[in-house]
Amino acid sequence: MTSIDAANLNPEPVARLLKNGRIVNRILASICGQENLSKIGVKAELQNRIIDKLFQHAANNDVPKFERLKTMIENPSIIPSSGQYLHVAKTGSPSIATKNNMNTATNPSLPLNPGNLRPGHFNDVMRERNRFRTHGSPDHIALQLKNSPYYTIVEQLGSTVIFEVMATHRYTAKIPISVSQYPILNRLAQEPDLRVMVFGVSEGYGPQDVAFPHQSELRVNGGEIKANLRGLKNRPGSTRPVDITDSIRFHPSSYVNNIEMTYALTNKAGKFYLLLCVIQMIPVPKLVQSLVNGQKITEKSVVADMLAKARDTDIIATASVLSLKCPLSTRRIDLPCRSTSCRHTQCFDATSYLQLQEQGPTWSCPICNNPAPFESLAVDEYVKNILQKTSKSVEQVTIQPDGKWELHDSKETSLRIKGTSKSSDGELVDITLAVDSKDPFPWKITEGYSRISRPIVAESCREIGPVSTPTGITTSLKRPIATVIDLTSSGDEDEDPCRREPKRQCTSS
Repeated sequence: MTSIDAANLNPEPVARLLKNGRIVNRILASICGQENLSKIGVKAELQNRIIDKLFQHAANNDVPKFERLKTMIENPSIIPSSGQYLHVAKTGSPSIATKNNMNTATNPSLPLNPGNLRPGHFNDVMRERNRFRTHGSPDHIALQLKNSPYYTIVEQLGSTVIFEVMATHRYTAKIPISVSQYPILNRLAQEPDLRVMVFGVSEGYGPQDVAFPHQSELRVNGGEIKANLRGLKNRPGSTRPVDITDSIRFHPSSYVNNIEMTYALTNKAGKFYLLLCVIQMIPVPKLVQSLVNGQKITEKSVVADMLAKARDTDIIATASVLSLKCPLSTRRIDLPCRSTSCRHTQCFDATSYLQLQEQGPTWSCPICNNPAPFESLAVDEYVKNILQKTSKSVEQVTIQPDGKWELHDSKETSLRIKGTSKSSDGELVDITLAVDSKDPFPWKITEGYSRISRPIVAESCREIGPVSTPTGITTSLKRPIATVIDLTSSGDEDEDPCRREPKRQCTSS
């Protein structure tokens, strides 16, 4: 007989975990296959089939099948690639593994071995410590934080606090710590790179971003901590852990520091978990140095990519301008880098990018807005070579389709030397009419004037016949003022009528 009472079968939390969208279609199809359900359909259809099956097991009080499906949803890694998953139900006598998990969980003072911790997330020991509820019963949920290059988790302080769903009421959770209880706190005075951080994790499968309830506030020893607990708007993963090192009292060593977080209205977001950890900070210069010693985008590969685009018959390859200024800091790039998945040649400065991500980790390329996590960053040796061969005053160069580059203003300089230049919006243009009946395009455009003009034509009023003029009148930059026709005047204005000579009167002798 199992230790789980059939009356306690509650499919709601499992269904909410399934509907949060974190389980990919491949896993959903595998679960459907294990339950003899159809594996064809979109994500919502697969989710609904599994949820219906879950509620069916709960309605039938079928504990083994309910626990089997629940375990596959909470821990999809146990699903075999072929064959059926055989779930072993817990009996009244807990197994050795369960006992170890409970003992580890209920004794938070057991130190962790920092050598077993991988940068940025919990190792297997940390996951085992998190497999418990506040009342001490074992749980299948294993917390795991997403990797971050800015810190390494050294040790967890206190127990993991579960924030149950709160629809209307406010709830305050507390984590008490003291220096005498956690000797690692004595090292913070001598090692400034060690900090005490508060982490929030939402309910879900796999590595999770740092996240806190939308309506929450953090206090240490009664004082409110001013920190951004929401991150950037519409940017999941941009929330940072909260540094509370300066608010903790280290003397006397027996003083109990109370870390409190109050939250409310989490009926839509689901559960959250609160953790307090000692982390080791990794400064930005050290990360930049790791990029220098890390992967490279070779100059040969960049040129080969340009030549491949130039040979493409569907693309007309032309010269392009490459800016040597960082789009983030608008200063000249020091160490050019970009993601290996980016297809553009434009780079950004490594230091500026890492400093920006430290403030709000979005990890998106500032040029193409595609994902650019730290693991994908690489130094572009093609752009680095250009930076090394140009002076610091050069801000951009021209890239030819074959990969060759030249100073961007070299063509303009040569044009000025030859006495020609490109007309710009601010230059004056002279439009002249050459009076030649054989010329189908009589209007001639020359530089130097801002008004339309034509040569002098000796003609009088309509009553007087036109006077013949020589053809092919040439234009000169020095033209009389009388030859300029002002087009700004209204065409409706009447011109002065031509004066006629008075008629001679006939006189009789």
